Amino acid sequence: MAKRYDKEFKVYAVKLVVEDGRKAAEVARELDLVPQTLQKWVARYKEDQENSFVGSGNRSPKDQAGYEKDKRIRDLEEEVAILKKANGHLRKKAEVIYGFIQEHHHEFRVEKMCQVLGVSKSGYYEWRDRPVSDQSKRKQKLTAQIKRIFIASKKRYGSPKITQVLRNEGVPVSPKTVSRIMKENGLRSKTVKKYKATTNSKHSHPVYPNLLNQDFRADKPGQVWVSDITYIWTREGWLYLATIMDLFSRRIIGWAMSHRMTKELTLTALRRAINQQTPQKGLIHHSDRGSQYAAKEYQALLRKHHITTSMSRKGNCYDNACIESFHSVIKKELIFHEDYQSREEAKRSIFSYIMTFYNSKRIHSTIGYMSPMAYEKMYLRKIVS
Repeated sequence: MAKRYDKEFKVYAVKLVVEDGRKAAEVARELDLVPQTLQKWVARYKEDQENSFVGSGNRSPKDQAGYEKDKRIRDLEEEVAILKKANGHLRKKAEVIYGFIQEHHHEFRVEKMCQVLGVSKSGYYEWRDRPVSDQSKRKQKLTAQIKRIFIASKKRYGSPKITQVLRNEGVPVSPKTVSRIMKENGLRSKTVKKYKATTNSKHSHPVYPNLLNQDFRADKPGQVWVSDITYIWTREGWLYLATIMDLFSRRIIGWAMSHRMTKELTLTALRRAINQQTPQKGLIHHSDRGSQYAAKEYQALLRKHHITTSMSRKGNCYDNACIESFHSVIKKELIFHEDYQSREEAKRSIFSYIMTFYNSKRIHSTIGYMSPMAYEKMYLRKIVS
C-alpha cells in the first residue's frame, strides 16, 4: 500500500529544503521518500504556499465548511494585497505585468495574480519560458545592479546618484535609463520637505567677522571646519545634534547629541573634531552667531588650538550653507522617516547614519561623486606619490 502523508508532514519536509537550505536528495533519504516526490512538494510549495497541500489528510464536514469560508476570506485578502502592490502595473503592457508576477510568485499565487491583473496564466508561462534575448539579459543585469545600489543606500539615492555609482563601477548608462528602470520597479528615493532650525544669536558675547564670505572651497583637509546645531523630535522630547564638517571632503569629524542645546553640546562636538583631525596652522572654524559658539569656553578651546573664528552674518542662512545642507540631508534621508520612541533610539540611528553611511558610503556631487572618506584617501595618495 502506498504511503500517505498529511499536510503538516509535507510542510515540515519542504521547509527543511526551502528554509533550512538542505539538499532535497539528502532530506528525502532521511525521510524515506522518493526524491522526485519531495521535489514535487517543494515545487508546489514555492508556487502557492497557502494552498500547496490542500486535500492532504482527512477533514470533517464541519472543518471543511470552515476551511471554505477561511479560503474565501484569504482569497479576498490576497486580491487586495495584489492590487496594492501592483497598483502601478494595472495599465501596463502584458510583459510588464508578467514581470511583476514573476517577481512576486513566491508571495502570491500565479493563478490569482493573473486573474486580478487581467492576463492569462498560459500567456505568463509562455513569457516566462521564452528564451531571454540579449537585450533583456542586459536590462535584467542593470536592474539588479540598480536595486543593489538603491538598497545599499537604504533607499536614499535617486537616479542621478545611482547613475554616477554605476559609472564609477564601469557601467555606461544614462540617467534617463536608470530613472525609467527605477520607475518600472517602484524604486523611489526618500525625500521630504526641508526643515530648518536656528540657534539663538541674541546674546552679549563677542561676534566675529565672516572670513568665508560664502566661498566654500578648501584645497586640503583641515583648512576649514563648518559647524551648526539642529534638532530632532522623539517621543521623549527634543534631541539636539551638533556637528562639525571638514569643508574639503564634507566629512563629519565632530558630533554630539543631547536633550539640551547648551555650550557643552557644541564643546563635545568640537573636542571630537579635534581628536579626529589635529588642527593645523591656519584652520578656520565657521559657525553662525549662536550663543553656544560665541561662548567664552568655546572660543577659549578654539584659541588653545590656534583655530581662527569665523561667523555668519546676522540672519543670513546662506553663509553656513554646507553644514545646513548636511542637516537637511540627514532629515530627508533618515530622521523624517523614523518615529523615534526614545532619545537613545534616535542617537543610535543618527550615529549609524553618520558613521557607517554618510562618511564612508554616501557620494557627493561636489567632490566628484565620491564619499568623504574615499575623497580624503585619494588626496592622501596624491600627496604621498
